[in-house]
Amino acid sequence: MAETADTTNTTVSTPQPQSESSKRSRSDETSCLKRRRSEVEDLTKEAKSGGIVYSVWPPSQKSRERILNSLIKKLSTDSFLSYKYGTIKPEEASAVAKSIEEEAYNIASRFVSRDGIKNLEAYTNEISERVIESAEVRFKANGTKSTKKDDDLEEKTQP
Repeated sequence: MAETADTTNTTVSTPQPQSESSKRSRSDETSCLKRRRSEVEDLTKEAKSGGIVYSVWPPSQKSRERILNSLIKKLSTDSFLSYKYGTIKPEEASAVAKSIEEEAYNIASRFVSRDGIKNLEAYTNEISERVIESAEVRFKANGTKSTKKDDDLEEKTQP
C-alpha cells in the first residue's frame, strides 16, 4: 500500500495598505469630531459664564409684516374689536395698522435688553394699547351708537 500525503496549500497575504482616500476620510472624520467636541466645550463654557445670548429683538421683517396683516384684519373684519367698536374700511385699516406697528416698534426699540424680552414685551403692549385707543377714537368720532350686542355685554358684566 502506498501512502499518500495530503498537502495543504496555504496562501498567506499581507494586509493591503489603506488607500489614500480612506486615510483622508478617517482623518477628516477625526478632525471633524475634534472640532465639534471643541465647539461643544466652548459653548458649554460660554453658557456657564452667561456668554450665549439668544435675542428675540428686533423681529424680522417677515414677522412685522405678519403682525401688520393681523392688525389690518382685526380692524377691518369681524373680530373682538368689531363686537364693540365696529369695523373700519380696509384702506383706512391699513394706514392705521401701519402707524400703530411703526410707533410700537420705535418705542420698543428704545429699551435696552440683552435678550430682547423687554423690547418684545413693550412692542406687544404698545400694539395692544394703540389698537384699543384707535378703535375707541374712531368709535367716538363716528358717533356710533351702541349696538344690541354692546347692551347685552354691559348687562352681563354689571352686578
